[in-house]
This record gives sequence, C-alpha cells and structure tokens, in this order.
Amino acid sequence: MNGLIVFNSAHDVVYQKLNTALAQKITDVAVNQGLLQPAVQESGDTSALDSNILLQIFSPIVGSQRIMQCQFDNAYASVQCEQGFNLVFGEILGFTFLKIGHIPVEQLGRQMGVAITLTRYCYGANLFASQAGAMQQELLTQCLDCYETLLWEEDQAYLLEATPKLLINAELKRTVHLTLDATLEQLRQVGLPRAHALLLVSHKLVAANSTRQALPLAAADLLFLSLMSRALDTPKSPLHRAVAVFLQGVSHDVNSGCVPSIVHISRLHGNQVLLQIVEYTSMPLTSCIYDLFFVLQKIIAVQHQGDSDALKPAYENLESFVGQTLTALKRYLKPRPEEMENCIKKFVAKWENLRKMYTEYFKNFERELLVRIESNLPSFGEELKQLFTLACCDSSSVYELDQLSDMAANVEAKLLEFAEFLAVKATRNISIDAYLEDFPGLVHFMYVNRSRGQMLAPDLRPNQLVPKTKLWSMVEIARSYLKKGQTTVMWKDKAFHYSYFLWFEDESGGILNSTLDLQQHFLSTGAASGQKSPTEPGALTMDYYHDLAELCFPKLTPGKVRVYELYCIHLGLVTATCAVEHARRLVATISDVVGEETF
Repeated sequence: MNGLIVFNSAHDVVYQKLNTALAQKITDVAVNQGLLQPAVQESGDTSALDSNILLQIFSPIVGSQRIMQCQFDNAYASVQCEQGFNLVFGEILGFTFLKIGHIPVEQLGRQMGVAITLTRYCYGANLFASQAGAMQQELLTQCLDCYETLLWEEDQAYLLEATPKLLINAELKRTVHLTLDATLEQLRQVGLPRAHALLLVSHKLVAANSTRQALPLAAADLLFLSLMSRALDTPKSPLHRAVAVFLQGVSHDVNSGCVPSIVHISRLHGNQVLLQIVEYTSMPLTSCIYDLFFVLQKIIAVQHQGDSDALKPAYENLESFVGQTLTALKRYLKPRPEEMENCIKKFVAKWENLRKMYTEYFKNFERELLVRIESNLPSFGEELKQLFTLACCDSSSVYELDQLSDMAANVEAKLLEFAEFLAVKATRNISIDAYLEDFPGLVHFMYVNRSRGQMLAPDLRPNQLVPKTKLWSMVEIARSYLKKGQTTVMWKDKAFHYSYFLWFEDESGGILNSTLDLQQHFLSTGAASGQKSPTEPGALTMDYYHDLAELCFPKLTPGKVRVYELYCIHLGLVTATCAVEHARRLVATISDVVGEETF
C-alpha cells in the first residue's frame, strides 16, 4: 500500500494519489464507517472514493496534527500502526502532506520529502492553484509514478540522489560541448539570453552547458530534469514537447529557490534526449515574490501559536518583504498590462488595510484587532497568489518555442555520426571488470561529486555479485552514521566488507580538514541521539551536502568547497587497511580517467 494525500489550510483535499491496494483499504474503512454503501466494497470499485470521503476519514488526525503544530509547535512527524502500516507528515506553505505506506518510516519520510520537492518543481510557490490547471497536476502525478514505481528501488542514481555521468573521450566531449554552445548562442540571438542545454544518453549526463546570465543549476535540478524526461517518455509521447516548471538554482545564489522555466524536451536518435531550458522572468522580482510566500506563512503560524513576543518581529519582516516586492515590481515589470496593473492595485490595497490594522494592534494589543487581522490574511494571500501567477508564470513572451525543435534537429544532425557509439557506450559506461586486476576483491563502488550532483558507478546487472538489497542497505547504514557526524565508516557481514568515505576538497583538489568535531556537534544539537529529527542526507529534499560544507567551513565561499563521497564493497576477506588503500587509489584512477574539468 502506498499513497499521498494533500490538505490545504482549510483541511480540504487538494490532491490525492493512491495505489489500488491503499484505495481498497480506505474503501473498506469508509464502508465500515457508513460513508459508502457495502455494494461498493463488494464490487471492488474505488472510483467512489472522492475527496469528501478522504476528508471525513483523515480530518481527525490532520486536525490533531495542526493543533499540535499551532498550539504547541510540536507536531508529530509520523504515526506507526500495526502490521507495518505507517503515516508520515510534511508541511509547506500551509499545505499538509500525508504519505501513507507499508514501508519503514525513514523510507516513507524520504518519499514524502521528494513528493514535496516535486510539487514545488511543478507549481512554484502557488501550490495546487486553480490557475495552474490540470497540466501541472498531471505532470506531478507522472513524476511521482516514475519515481516511486520505477526508480525508488531500482536505480542507484535515485538511491544516492546524484546524476550518472557518461564517460567519453576528450575529442568527442569537445564536439558535444561546441554543439551545445552553438545552440545556446542561437537562443541568445533570438532574445533568450538565460538558457541551459543538457544532453542525456540512456539517462546518463553527457554534457550540461549554460549561458553566463543563466542561474546555475542545482544538483536537484539535474535529477528532476532527468526524472521528468523519463516520466514523460511513453510510447505515444511526441518527439518534441515543452513543459513549464520551476527549477531551484544553486542554493548559494541570492535569486535561487524558484526559477520559472520552459523545458523543451527533444528525443533524438540513439536514446539521446536534448533538454533546452529557458528562464523567462525577472529573477530578482520572482525571488522577492517567492520569499514573500514563506514570510507570510511564518506570521500566520506565529498568530496561530499565539506567540505575542514573536508577532512584531514577524510583522516587521513581512513589511520589509512587501516593500522589497513593490520596489521590484516598479523596477523590473515594465510595461505592465492592464490586468497586471489591476492586480498590483488590489495587492497594495489589501496590504495597506493589513498594515493599518497591525499598526493599531501594536498600539493597544486589542484581541478584536487580531481576529480581524486573521480574517483578512487569507484574502491578502489570494492576491499574492494572483500576483505570482501574472508576474512569474506568464511564458507567453517566449514566442520562439517553435524554433527550439529546429535547433534540436541541428544538434541531432551534428552528433548523428556519434549516435550509435554514444548509445553503446551508455550501456557499458563503467565495468567493474576493468578494475579487478588493480583492485582485487572490489565488487562494486559508487563515487559521487556532491558539489556537482554527479556520480560514477558500474551499472547494476541482473546477475551481479552484490544483491540490490545489500547495496540499498549499505547506503542506509552509511547515512545513519553520517547523521551522527561520522564521515568514515566500515563494517562487514558474512559475505562482504563495506566502506564509506566523505571528504572535502578546495578548488585545486587539496584536502580540506574542518576544525569542527561533527560528532560532538550533532550530539550537542540532539540530532545524533534522536531528540531532534536530523535532516536526511540527499539532494532532492534539500541540499544536505551544501549545508554540511557551510557548517564545516563557515568562512569559505560555498562554491569553493567541494564535497565527495565514495562507497566501496569488497569481498569479506579484504582487510580494512586494504580497503582504505583501494579507496585512495580508486579516486586517483577515476580522476585520471575522467579529468578534473568534468567531474
């Protein structure tokens, strides 16, 4: 059983995705509670399971969760039931995500985090908005389906949350990069100066080129783009397709978080996929409006909690961000259509009304004024959503979309003579057999550049020596120790010796050693002992490794610290000393083969 239900702040169901087993289970509960007729249960038809039924069944636990959050600021993260049936909660911008499944809470929590991330990619800040239409909801469902049914337990790239890199020789690499650069130059000439071009072969990244003005892509962006191209790859899918999404951008950029983009997907010869990504709105303006959603949600939460001490700072923060947004609208939005002008006027009027009420409240602290403020906040939020839609989601200015198909055809023509080679190479990218002579006893490895969000590893084969279950278990164990501050871990079972290493390098490849004792730090914050729920290592839910680098090296610019991971599996007879020596030589060998400029 597996499913996802999303509730808005009014406890209405705004999204549901339930597999057959869970839908049947909830139908049985609905029949037992008298919400559905027994005939529905006997027929096995779950189509009658609408949002009203789900609301009546789940509203008590969702309401209880909200009370724990609003009144005590101590919402529960999960509920574990009999027979391995679990529920995990998540929250973003006033929406409660409820993930339900028959898998361990930790895994369910990761799936829930990915579901929230995919929702942000599909909707931006205006989650499940009616303005977005059915297209974005369908995209979300397709991406969730692909992740949970195809990739979650099968693809080591999504186990590690890093994009696999295709190794090719320097000459071919140069040809590909020149071809993609020529495409970006064509986009610049037609008035699209902020763009990216990515070439994938059999889901492996060959090259990712960007214009200077474009916001650099985050590791999660690469994963999402690859996931989306796979989710939309059906027998009936067209060769060319354009999709509107909201990328994140690298976290250390001031404009990151929400990057409205058009992704043009072209399926070329030999399992090649070309992604042309065009950023189409003013990033400083979009960033201001996007941040305002979270600032508004913060003051709503403070008022629900009745925290009078935190209310004034929250209001001052809101006032500051509204001011920044209005300034950005004047500076970056010229000319303004009549619909936009009217929207801004309504937004300003709602804000002035709120501002007067807050000013009056802070003079005499009358409870009645606070009630009036709370009743006016939702309408102000609706105007903010409308403003986001008109200012940040209008891609009609990208009228050159028709030309992107022609540009993709040019790329295909230029790379046609290499297409078969790339297709074969993608199926034999890295073979563990090539490493057996120099590294006796090594049966699998996964080398990850966390700063670029890319990985290298032998492909998984049906008859491989290491079962997938052991590989997945190894990553889970390594993560559990990393959350406790351990960056080097080794252990054995009856068959294999496992080793995990995480380290930091500077731009020149020199090792960086932190003065911070990570283990002691996590113990003192309660994360290692379970008192506080630690952030899960990964790239999709949040950039864990960027935050780890900032924690260890607070005085260094984030972009100057590189984070690497290496997972190795040896036969059980291999000693710890041998495993460490192999790890050092393996990294050096891969660096020689790959070249520093690409990994």
